[in-house]
Amino acid sequence: MERARQQKQARTHYVHRVHKRRIILLFALLAAIFLVCGVQIYQARQSLATTNAQVATKKVKLKKNQAQQRKLKLQESQLKNDDYLQQVIRQKYYYSKNNETIYSLPQDKAPTISTK
Repeated sequence: MERARQQKQARTHYVHRVHKRRIILLFALLAAIFLVCGVQIYQARQSLATTNAQVATKKVKLKKNQAQQRKLKLQESQLKNDDYLQQVIRQKYYYSKNNETIYSLPQDKAPTISTK
């Protein structure tokens, strides 16, 4: 009777140890899975942040290029106007008609050939 009780107690103790070992193993496996997933999430967030920064810089560059393109289109349309073209040629290159004298005053804001 005593021997049967000891065997039952030993078997219970063995089963308890096996269950405890399995629980620890499952928690370790779960922790490893969470660690791997956490690292992947961190890397994905870093990649997303880098991509967002690149998108922001490209948007700024795009806006700058669009503004420059609008300015060039405006300049192109103005250059098709003969009056504007004559004005630019006269101001920039001091072009004059026959018997016409050009005076450059200090307060003139027109760019000169030497400042170009």
